[in-house]
Amino acid sequence: MHYTRLGQRTINAVRFAEVLQVLVRHGFADLLRRAGFHDSLPARMLRGLNLMEAPSGEPATFGQRLCAALTELGPTFIKFGQVLSTRPDLIGPKIADDLRELQDQVEPLPFDAMSAVFVQELGHSPGELYAAFNTVPVASASLSQVYRATLASGEAVAVKVLRPGVEKTIESDINLMRDIAEWAAGHVEDVKWLDPVGIVDEFARSVRRELDFHIEARIIETFRKNFEDSESIFIPRVHRELSTQRVLTMDWVDGARIDRIEEYPARNCDPHAIAVLGCETVCRMVFEHRMFHADPHPGNIFILRDNRIAFLDLGMAGHLERTDVTAIADLFLAIFHEDSEECVEAILNLSAQGGPDDRTAMEHEIADFIAFEAHAIIGGGQVAKGIDRAIQILRKYNLELAPRFSLLLKALGTVETVGRNLDPQLDFVTIVQPYVEHLVYARYQPQQVMRDLRHHANAYLKLSRQLPRDLAHLLYQLRRGRVKFQVHHEHLDNLAATIDRSSNRNALSMITAAIIIGSSLLITTVSPLSRLGLAGFIFAGLLGAALIVSILWSRKY
Repeated sequence: MHYTRLGQRTINAVRFAEVLQVLVRHGFADLLRRAGFHDSLPARMLRGLNLMEAPSGEPATFGQRLCAALTELGPTFIKFGQVLSTRPDLIGPKIADDLRELQDQVEPLPFDAMSAVFVQELGHSPGELYAAFNTVPVASASLSQVYRATLASGEAVAVKVLRPGVEKTIESDINLMRDIAEWAAGHVEDVKWLDPVGIVDEFARSVRRELDFHIEARIIETFRKNFEDSESIFIPRVHRELSTQRVLTMDWVDGARIDRIEEYPARNCDPHAIAVLGCETVCRMVFEHRMFHADPHPGNIFILRDNRIAFLDLGMAGHLERTDVTAIADLFLAIFHEDSEECVEAILNLSAQGGPDDRTAMEHEIADFIAFEAHAIIGGGQVAKGIDRAIQILRKYNLELAPRFSLLLKALGTVETVGRNLDPQLDFVTIVQPYVEHLVYARYQPQQVMRDLRHHANAYLKLSRQLPRDLAHLLYQLRRGRVKFQVHHEHLDNLAATIDRSSNRNALSMITAAIIIGSSLLITTVSPLSRLGLAGFIFAGLLGAALIVSILWSRKY
């Protein structure tokens, strides 16, 4: 269904009013006021109707209140909170930790509503497609529900079904979020460096991928191919004949969550072996396959039997280029070798911007980190702690972590935390270091050196072919007088507004002075016009008072 522009704006206004009401109820009124949203038309209407409720209940942290607000706002905002939890460089590690507690569990829809999706996608009801189908979902999330079923061959399968109508809800909320982000980027100076529009766009790409099970099926098949030679890792098989964009059928995983320690003896599993296997597997995903599970928390890793594990929810995946893997390897190697200069370069390679405003101060801080903290971190085998410290330095200097690296660092930090819960003595450094060193040393292998030389030679050859044509075009444009220079300016709009406001005040001051002088001349004459002079004094006084209030108000804000 396509909305008209007016219809979409009406929907956005109604939803925006609901968002404001929920945020105020959870204690964010001051934040909205500072952002300028408190004086918007929906906010004024809600205050007029006494619908802007003050927060109640026990005090909570910022992150906890944000979790509660996002949960109340529904699936799109829950997903947005989950994406923000991967960006401690933007929102800070404490808020990111609180947002990781967001539970994507909602009340399941009746089976009749979900059954209609099968008919639309596969042309038959579940009873006709599967030999047996349990109509009670084993999991119910904001975007989909999962059921257990049995094929005609007797195989048990998990069937993931997209909730009907969820796409329209998601798109409507994304439109609203982008409008808010554009407004904030243009009016709130404190959030410009965060690139709010970019954050919303990143979130939109992420959630739209989750709405297409064709993409998830391809990702699962890629992971399955990557680990086809491993007997310790189980990746569910996708049943393509029973899978579409909104229905995904895959092997049932008969296991237990990796943090269910009481299940280990019955499954002949050892916590230490499982901890090491989980960490090694994620490292292999990152440094060998360059495609990794983006959220390897305990609910997404199951133990099977005899020290085997299975990864679930593989749709939440991240992908890296070869240069990306090299950048993260350089960071780890710099920390391992306590090389502050290389650490600075490695951290800057993770940033989406070119560099900090004060590079010298950043270099000094990283040198202190290497000298006083890195040795203890490495000695304790705590990679996640080193990652958090690097992110804190980026955030301090207003540097944004590139989104793909935020997913990667979150994955490495999460799997290390899971491993340490199983084995408190786990040394993640000894696990990740061989992968890093192998990647670095591989650069200097003759085959890799030759590949790099060929790549650079091709680039230079392409430049040599293109350069004469570009130079000829530039000279032609110069001769014709068509070369234009564009100068990028910042804050000139604010300067123009300030000059305009100052000129208006000067004009008002001159008019007020002229009225006072004219009124003085009239009031001294003996004529009926003398009363007009008194009226002029009163009018000039009002103009002067308005001018004073305007000046004081602008200084306050």
